[in-house]
Amino acid sequence: MCVLIRFAPPDVPPTFDADRRVIKIPQGTAPAHTVTLVRAILSELAVIQPELGAVCWCGAEVDLTPRIPNQRRSEQVVTHGA
Repeated sequence: MCVLIRFAPPDVPPTFDADRRVIKIPQGTAPAHTVTLVRAILSELAVIQPELGAVCWCGAEVDLTPRIPNQRRSEQVVTHGA
């Protein structure tokens, strides 16, 4: 896959960094909206998108999973620290 997805602070607008080939999506965006944003940005870059999901210009599926392990998002860790 040629493009990477990074989750940015909530106040950062969705953007594409051409030098690093990174699409930045605001953290906390609903998963359905994340797919829509990534598809829209890639469409603006002339990448034809399939009916479902999102693909890079190389044809690989774009991985939209967050990079934070589940245990780090648990209520106990958030409340009491890691």
